[in-house]
Amino acid sequence: MTLDYKTFSKGNQPMMRTMIFRFLLYSVSVVFAAEAVVKPGFLVKITPKGLQFLGDQGRSELIKEITKLTIPDQSGSENIHVGHVQYSFTNMHVTEFSFPNATISTKNNVGVTVAGTGLQISIHGGWKYSIHSIVPVKDHGSFEATISSISLSVTIEIGVDKSGRPTVHSSPSDCKFHTGDVKVDLHGGASWLYNLFDHTIEHAIRDSLNDKVCNIVLKEVNTDLAKEVATLKVLAPITANAEIDYSLVSAPEFNQSLTAAMKGEVYEIGNHTEAPYHIPTIPEDVEKSRMVFMWVTDFLADSAGYVLHNTNFFHYNVTQDKIPPGSKFSLNTSDFAVKFLIPELSERYPNMLMQLNLNTTAPPRLIILPEGVTALINGSIAAYVIHPNTTLTYVFTLASDLKLSALFGFRQTNLTWNSTFLSENVTLTSSAIGPFNMGILRMGLELACKTYLIPMLNEMGADGIPLPTIGSYGFQNPTIIQGKGFLKIGLDLSSNSQAQRPSSNLFQGMNQRGGFT
Repeated sequence: MTLDYKTFSKGNQPMMRTMIFRFLLYSVSVVFAAEAVVKPGFLVKITPKGLQFLGDQGRSELIKEITKLTIPDQSGSENIHVGHVQYSFTNMHVTEFSFPNATISTKNNVGVTVAGTGLQISIHGGWKYSIHSIVPVKDHGSFEATISSISLSVTIEIGVDKSGRPTVHSSPSDCKFHTGDVKVDLHGGASWLYNLFDHTIEHAIRDSLNDKVCNIVLKEVNTDLAKEVATLKVLAPITANAEIDYSLVSAPEFNQSLTAAMKGEVYEIGNHTEAPYHIPTIPEDVEKSRMVFMWVTDFLADSAGYVLHNTNFFHYNVTQDKIPPGSKFSLNTSDFAVKFLIPELSERYPNMLMQLNLNTTAPPRLIILPEGVTALINGSIAAYVIHPNTTLTYVFTLASDLKLSALFGFRQTNLTWNSTFLSENVTLTSSAIGPFNMGILRMGLELACKTYLIPMLNEMGADGIPLPTIGSYGFQNPTIIQGKGFLKIGLDLSSNSQAQRPSSNLFQGMNQRGGFT
């Protein structure tokens, strides 16, 4: 008896790929390449705890897929003492699949090995036969087949291509599949006839599975999975003009944990000029209390500031129509606040609307230390009065050095932040109305900073920046600890949709040292 290759072919491939291949895809869904050694701006480590979680999730999916299986009809013939027998098995389908355990392990400098032992499949179907002899005989009934002591092991070699995406490959020697016992019990009619050749059936099933399954596995890795990972996105847009590069700077490392070192730099879309900043060294870390750890360096944040500054993202013109409704402040030269802060302006240009042009004069910088996170913003404020015919007259320019503190949190798959005002140094760089009292003006600008600028930054921070995801799994139980030049984020994975939305009020849990518990 010969089993058709289609038995475990195209329509039934999900059962093979769900555990073995999606695990890999989800584990290294953001990876990248380099021909030279480049320090990463972003690092991801999936610990043994995380690998086992992914293996367990894959096992659950595999069970679901296999219990949906139907097997094509099979037929054959035998010559026995009563004549020539033709037989067939029909309407075969899986009634039970037992998968007691799956192990996911790393193989140094190679990749990932996925293995399962003690697997068992129960199949129900119908049988019929006809005997061509002096007196023709026909009969039919049902059968139960149990395939037990199944073991499967496949090693997937993982590399990286020039675009920064992973490459996957498995050779014939990387796949091992074995079925121990195949037991067929037939019911109804003269089923005793089948007992004359049941061993032939058992051996045919086992030999066919052992011969064909690895062919399917290798096709899944080398063709189907390879195509999927070749299309993985390694760039994540954060504005209309900026994107984060999450491509690998080296092949993933496999040493109990799976570690992917990534570029972690923000570029202008279409212009990948390197930011002129130092990339801090991420120290060795053996902690395994969470399934996933991510290290976000201040280089990533600084490269974002560099690109956003150069693309005028921080350039903002404030006019009266942009003042929040109900505000006590008005951009009118005769407004009480303006008359109080800059009386010279009110005297020179009474009852005229104003325009304030805000801009950064240097890229914002982020300083991450164990004791806290500080943001430095250097900017300018150029003031104009607006004439009735909408023309502008220049009035003065202020230089502002702003210092903020930042607390980091986590929402869904984004790193979020909340800023607090620390200090501001304001100087008058030029004036068309002569000198004026800067002491009073500094107090007014500090109030404006707290009232308008900080809320605007925190609105951006509430959205945050996207971090690489592990497939469709959610994050939960986040921890955030600050080091010298980096944030270390610890996360557990969850298949529960309720866990995919960690609250943005995580800032409230940040302790004074900068850790998050």
